Formats: sequence, structure tokens, C-alpha cells
Amino acid sequence: MAAPLVADSFWKHLAESGLLAAPQLAAVKRELVASGVTSDADAAQELIRRGVLTQYQADRLLEGRSRGFFFDEYKLLDLLGVGGMGWVYQAANSLTGETVALKVLLEQFKHDRGMLARFQQEARAGLRLNHPNIVRTHKLGTAGGSHYMIMDLVAGPSLLEVLLRKKKLPWGQACDFARQAALGLHHAHQAGLVHRDVKPQNLLIESSGQVKLLDFGLAMILEGETGEEFSMAMIFGHESVGTAAYMAPEQAEDSLSVDARSDVYSLGCTLFAALTGDTPFPERSVTDLQKSHRARAPRSVRELAPSIPDGVANVVAKMLAKDRDDRFATAAEAAEALAEWSQPGPITFDFAAILTQRQKHAQERLAEYLKSRPKGSGSASSTARPSAVSSVVKLAPTIKARFDAKGRPLRPAADQETGGSHSVSSSLLQEMSNPTSYGQRQTSKIEASGAVLVPIVGDRFVPLTQDRVIIGRNEDCTVQLTDNAVSGRHCELHFDGSRWWITDLGSRNGTRVNGSIVKQRPLRPGDEIMIGSNLKYRLDCADARSTKKVSRSYKRLLQIGLSVVATAAVVAGLAWWNGLLSW
Repeated sequence: MAAPLVADSFWKHLAESGLLAAPQLAAVKRELVASGVTSDADAAQELIRRGVLTQYQADRLLEGRSRGFFFDEYKLLDLLGVGGMGWVYQAANSLTGETVALKVLLEQFKHDRGMLARFQQEARAGLRLNHPNIVRTHKLGTAGGSHYMIMDLVAGPSLLEVLLRKKKLPWGQACDFARQAALGLHHAHQAGLVHRDVKPQNLLIESSGQVKLLDFGLAMILEGETGEEFSMAMIFGHESVGTAAYMAPEQAEDSLSVDARSDVYSLGCTLFAALTGDTPFPERSVTDLQKSHRARAPRSVRELAPSIPDGVANVVAKMLAKDRDDRFATAAEAAEALAEWSQPGPITFDFAAILTQRQKHAQERLAEYLKSRPKGSGSASSTARPSAVSSVVKLAPTIKARFDAKGRPLRPAADQETGGSHSVSSSLLQEMSNPTSYGQRQTSKIEASGAVLVPIVGDRFVPLTQDRVIIGRNEDCTVQLTDNAVSGRHCELHFDGSRWWITDLGSRNGTRVNGSIVKQRPLRPGDEIMIGSNLKYRLDCADARSTKKVSRSYKRLLQIGLSVVATAAVVAGLAWWNGLLSW
């Protein structure tokens, strides 16, 4: 009796994927069928065991997705994590076999001018920098409508991930990490770039203890190529960009007034976090943090960690000076001061556990995104999202098999054949390291604002339940309107943790607030917003409603109180009159 055939769907998707050459595919299929493999899942598991497929690839094929494995010559192997702008994958160059990191801009940002400009700026900055303490960028490209960049693969945790496990570092190790980051920053400054977002999340650490600075997406170009910074300025304006907990005073005031010393300040905040497990200021809101950076003296590191030497505390204090003239003049000077206290050395970590947690976080982000998409808008692009089914438990053994004991990537067997711990817990430190979520981090905080656009002209209420709401006629908009006077992507409402902002996205008929055309401005309860030339809304918030309710209640209580007083007075008067009569 002939061996039962494996279901055709898995093999069909594998053939369409291009992951295996036709002769190799035919050979391995014959072999598995002959050995009695009878199901798609069993076939996929056997190909994983043999190193022909990765767990990530197998999961996608089992989901019925055969596209999105290649970005030009780069083949996706595994999901490494997700950041504020995009998915990051481990990928292999099918021509050279080189293993790299491939970052893809999130699908929801494909038409977002600000995020696209930031993504491209990050890549261009990385392309012009070449330093041992900076993650090197090799390519910026577009494939299948998705924007991607190719970077060095760093098989190690971020400083944030280290701190979430250890809370704080020995002062010698913390100083060495900051020293290396300062050297990388000095190289960037000499190339005419100010990073503007130095923080624990943007420092990667290899097993040798070498630090790599990454994410120049908010970098400002000081000289030379001014076009990119002009574009960024047009999008973000003079509003402070960066991460509030690590932002220099002058950056909190005006993001275009920064220089190299601004990065020194942010690195000082990062060193403070590494030494103490906390940030220089205890405030939580973006507004309060910015005020503190500008006007308040930071806590001393010795206040939180008394064992730190005075010399280290003095270096941190100099980096955190309010007046930039009182800081180190260059990042190189800061590195020299830190060298005296640095204690270089390797670090140990379970990179498989780190990747497992990143995968879990990526799945949560994907679930949030899919949940937030308007009904009927279709599924996320297969090239811009990871496998939604892949189990965190299944991933760990696969990842361990591709990295050695020191976290160095190993070339998968599939490439050779074809030629081609601890869990991270959420914490305040983690929340404060995210520029797009700190100050907006809790969905409940947005919901607590109770913001809604109440129609003045028109009949559609628009509840604001996400921190970014894009309004327009396009299907990918958060709120889709059908009025012909509304542009495809007309305007965006953005919650910064304490208030809502509105930004016109280059609409044809403009966006008006209280009758005035605006490009960007903060909103207050009661503001009247006109979208296009026909639709008019009023911003209503829970706080304002609560205040009005309290005011009405107060007036009612006052009326009741006055009524009671008046009644009592009448009763007392009658009693007095009766007393007189009886007297």
C-alpha cells in the first residue's frame, strides 16, 4: 500500500514562497512522503528539525501565507522584535549568506509623512556613519510597497532590557557603557548629526560588553545636507522631539536649538538610569518632566545609590548641568572623564529569552494594531507583520539553535544547502523609554480623557480612543469620512498624555480651529474644528464635562443650601413672633 500523501496546501505555499529551489523542494517532499509524514504540521516540523526552514518561516506557511519572505535579495529568517516604527527581523543575504538585521516600517505608517521621514532619516544617518560604537546601516530600500533598511545584526540586549532584569548596574560597568556610547556620539557629532533621542533603549550591548548606539530617526543635521532636517522641521516643527525623561532643557524648549552638548545631557540621564535604576526626575507627565529638565535640579545619583564614588557622581552632575556651557564641551570629553571610572568586561545574558520576550511584545503590538483597524479595512500586509500564530514557547529552541553561547548568530543550515532566563516585566523605566508611549502609555489614560468630537455640522460622533487618530477619506484612515471636501488623509489628532493636538496633513481645503486655519496646535475642550469646508465638530472631554457637572451640582447645592437657610430663617422668625405674642 502506498504511503499516504501529505496535504498539498503546505507544499503549495512552500513552492510559491521561493524559499527552496524546485529540485530541492521535490527531493525533500519525496523523502518525507516516503517516510510516512502525513500532515502539514508534521512536514513543517520535520523541515525545521532538519534546518531547511526556520520556525518563523514554517509558521507563516502553515498560516497559508507564501509571500513576504523576501525583500529584494534578503530572506527573512526570524522576527527579532518591534520598535516604535517597525518590525525588525533576522534576515540572510541570499547572494552572500551574510546574516543581517532588516527593519520594516510598520504598515500603518506607510502614508504617514512624519514617520516615513523619520525612518528614512534613521537609515541615511546610519549610512553615513561608520564607528565601532554605532550600529551600521548598509541599505535603504523599498520592496512590495514596504520601506526597509538593512543594518548590522547585534545579538544582544538593549541597556533597557538589561536594566529591567538587573534594575541597576555596577558603577564601573555603567560608566564603561556610557563611555562607549559617548565615543559613538562624538563620531556622529563630527559627521554633523545630533542624535536627540539617547536613552537606554537605544544602546545595544554585545556579549563582549561592546556598546552599539542605534536609532538616528530623530537626528538633526547640523550642517551640509539640510534638506532632511528641513523636512523634519516642517513635520515636527519646533515642538520638542525625543523622550521626555532623557531630554535636555534646551531640547524641551525647542528641538531645533540642540547641539552636541544636548546629547551629552541625554547620555547623562541614561547613565543615571544605569547607576540607579531610575531617572533623574520622578515626574510622570511629559509637561512636568520638561519643566523639571528646564528648572529643577536633578536628584544626585548618591541619593539613590550611596555606594557610588563621588567622582562618578560628579561626572553625572556635570553631564546634567542645566546650562550647556557648564557641561562637557564634547562627547569625547565626557568619554575621557568616564574612562577613569570605567571597568570594561563581558556580560552574560540569555539571548533566546530576550528574543522570546521581544516576540511576545511584537505579538501584543500586532494584536493591538489589528484591533484598532477600522472594520472592513482588510488585513495587515504580509510583508509588514510577523506571524500572528507563532508560539512564544515554540520559538525559544529555534532561536537558541541559531546563536552560540556568546549570542553570536550562526548561519542556518537552510542557507548552506540552497546557497542562498528571566522575563521582561513592565516598569516605569520601560514606559519612560518609549517616545511614542511615555505620557500616552496607558490606553486607560486616553479613555479617561473621554474625548469625543461632537458634530455641530454633520451627524457622526467621533470618539477618540487611540493616541493617534487620522481622519480622511482613505480606507486606511482611523476615521473614514465620505464628504468630498475632505482629503484622503486630511488631519491627525494626537494625544501627548495630557492634551490633544491637531495637525493638518496637507489637506486640500484646510483644517480650521475656532475659525482659523491651522497647521498644528493643541486643543482645548470646547474648541470648534472644521474639517474640509462642510464638517464641523466640537471637542468634548470628560474633564470638561466633569467640571461642568460639578459646577452645576455646586450651583444646585448652593440653591438648596440657600433655600434651607431661608426656610430656617422663616421658621425662626415665626417662632420669635409666636414668642412675642405669648409674652
